[in-house]
Parts: sequence; structure tokens; C-alpha cells
Amino acid sequence: MKKIIITTLAIILMAFGGYAQEMATIYLLRPYDFGAAMGAAYGGKKYYKFHHLIDIDGHKFGAVPSMVYFKIEVEPGSHTLLGRVVQELTEDINIENYQKQQPNYSITINAIAGEKYYLSIDEKKLKIAQVDNKTYEKELKKNYPVQYAGLISFKGGYFYTQDGKLIDEKTGNIIENQTEGQEQIAQSSKTNNQKNVVKSDVDQNIPQCKSTADNTYALIIANEEYQFVDNVNFAMHDGETFKEYCIKTLGIPERQIRFCPNASYGIISGGVDWLKYALDNFEGSKGIVYYCGHGIPDEKSGEAFIVPVDGKGTNTTTCYSLNTLYKTLAETKAANVTYFMDACFTGANKEGSMLVAARGVAREPAKATVGGNSVVFSASSSDETAMTYPEKGHGLFTYFLLKKLQETGGDVSYSELSKYINSNVKKEAFLINEKPQTPVVATSPEAQENWKEMKLK
Repeated sequence: MKKIIITTLAIILMAFGGYAQEMATIYLLRPYDFGAAMGAAYGGKKYYKFHHLIDIDGHKFGAVPSMVYFKIEVEPGSHTLLGRVVQELTEDINIENYQKQQPNYSITINAIAGEKYYLSIDEKKLKIAQVDNKTYEKELKKNYPVQYAGLISFKGGYFYTQDGKLIDEKTGNIIENQTEGQEQIAQSSKTNNQKNVVKSDVDQNIPQCKSTADNTYALIIANEEYQFVDNVNFAMHDGETFKEYCIKTLGIPERQIRFCPNASYGIISGGVDWLKYALDNFEGSKGIVYYCGHGIPDEKSGEAFIVPVDGKGTNTTTCYSLNTLYKTLAETKAANVTYFMDACFTGANKEGSMLVAARGVAREPAKATVGGNSVVFSASSSDETAMTYPEKGHGLFTYFLLKKLQETGGDVSYSELSKYINSNVKKEAFLINEKPQTPVVATSPEAQENWKEMKLK
């Protein structure tokens, strides 16, 4: 078999913890190296060799060799593949240089659980196209000596593969060897950063719920590692621990939780669509949305946006609108929706500096419109910063949210939860950082009268 060299394969994987959710499968085929054929026709000149660099949902997949195919497992939702073509594949094609390459082609797949999708790279036209199974198996795969490269399963952490070896990006350790004809599954529960996170009291002795919340659905987005702005310390740990509390303390079945670590715009949008479908189609359903990461206001309108890991602070069209989030879920048939937002939307990061250097000061974002029977717990108010709690390895807001769930076993009214988070966050923000941080609660008109008595379980 032709030696498979994938020089910079970095995979951001999406997981539901240990639950084996039914995935969709994308078959990616590069059947014929037109560039190599052109090189042969012109005396084998090296510069006619083409290399296809692929992004999946804004994250680098790597260089796809000719005459091979990959099986790529993805969770249901919208997934975009971008192709960049270079004539020289050198070691200095790192993440920064890679992103500067303009896409030559793209395709978006709206994946459904259990379905298979067949994509073929057209070497002559330099584009990617979806084909049916018959075309893929009989006209493409059969007519060329393509060989199997491996299974990429989006369930875990960051990896590189080079010279056929699967390598942990953070540690450099070889995870598995990729050998001819074998399916190699990239799986890891956490990145190296997560392994070094402080374990505090809320990470232990998590209360166990005896009942099951069959009508509750949760969307958890934990954005820590950003491409264009500063990272958010402890965000992944926050999201993972909140998920544990959802399962163990609130009794939510794991398959009713959509966990989106380091989520791109497409993943966030797909997660919201997933929750919308659940709330619209299952009678009496309740929704929980947890977000930890960056937020930013539009420079002109002040409208607040969630920043995906591939979003840019200078361009809110690359970010996900809070108004869109609230409006989408308000229009469902949900009994109620509760939001926990461990982020500020002023344009500052959790250490207080600006996401965009050109913006010298934080600005107060315009208030998003909350509809339906909804309650929003926010980490900070007005132009304040949502800070971290390094000693505990969590965001300050998330730590005290988890602490109250731990102390009460989740049986706590929203009024009591709000007072506890507010008083403790305000105090610790002053003692740790000598800065104000005032958590706030916002409600829809429908929830104004009864939100204080509402509970998560």
C-alpha cells in the first residue's frame, strides 16, 4: 500500500461522554491524482503535484493522499468541509499558514443519524461533490486502485497523525499505529490542558439522583481553545463537570444531552437545532442551555453574540447571536427553558483584557430579548467581566452554580439558587480580583410571575 502521510491531521472531536450515540458517516474519497498525471505528462516536474488540505467545521483535517478514502463519523447536524489545494506540502504549513490558504472548494452536509454520505474530490475541476452509493462504489472506488486510509471518529480530543502514526497533539505521544487496512479510531476524553486542571470540592461527591428526568434536554457548549482570540481557561472543565451534574444530580439521560466542546459556528447552530427539535416534538419537554466561552457585542448595534472557536472578534457575522438563540427556543412548545451563561458579552475576556486589541474598553451589550417561559442566569452584568476561580479550576459563576447543586442535590428553587450565586460570586470576585462581578437573572414576560419557584428537577 502506498505510504499514507497526513502531515497535519488535527481533529476536534465531539462527544457525549461514554454514550455511544448513533453517528452519521461521511465517506471522503480522493480517487485520482490529476496533478500527478499532469506532472508525468510534463516530464514529472514536481510542482505539478497537488495536495488537498481539508477543514471540517473550521478545524484542520489535513492533507488527503490520492487514491485513498476515509470513513469519518460525525454527530447529526450541519458539517462543512473546505478544501485548500497547494503544490508544495512543506513542514511549515502549520495552523496559522494553513488558515491563510484560501478554500478552492467546499460542501455542507446536513447529516442525519445512521445515514451515509459519499464525497468525491474532483481532481480536474478541483472541487468536491456528493455522489450516490452506486457512483461511489462502482464508478469511482472500483475503477481506481483506491485503498482504505482509516476511520476518524469524532469522539474525544486533539490529535495529529504523521507518517501513518496517530499522535496526541498536546503531549506528542503516539496513541496508535495506523497500519494497512485497519480502522483506527481517535479517542481521548480530554486534552492535555484538561488533565492538568485543578480538581476541587465540586468535582467530587457529586450527588446521585434516584429519579430520571425523561422530559429534560440539555445543550452544553464549552469553548476553551480559540483560533483567533485568547483561550478561555477552565471552560472545558466547566462544561464537562456541568454535564456530570446533569446526568448524576438532575437525572437527565445522557442521550438527552448534546455536549459540544470547542464548538464552531456550525456545531453551535446544529446543537440549537437539535434542542429545538426535541422541545418541539416531545410533549412537556424542558430545556437547559449551558454556555461557557467568549461573548462579544456588535460594534454598532451592541447586539450580543456567542463567539465560536472559529469566530473572529472583528466580525460578528462569524459569531452566533444571543437573540437568535433565545428566539429559536422561545418559539418551541417547551414547558420552560433555562439558560446558564458563564460568559460576558462586553468584548473582554475572563482576565479582563480585550478580545480585540483595537477596542480599548469594554462596552455594555444591548439586552437580548428573552421569550417563551424562559429564565437566564448570567455570570455578570452590564460592562463587567465573567472571571475565573483558578484555585477551584472553574469559572467563578460555574463553581458556585455547581456548589449549590451539590449542597442541595439539585432540589433548589431558582430564587434560592440566584441569591446563592449572586452573593458568593460578588464576594469572591472582590477578594480574588478586586473587581466587581454581579450575576443577574433575566426572565421572559411569561416567567416573571413564577420563575422564583421554578426548579431544575
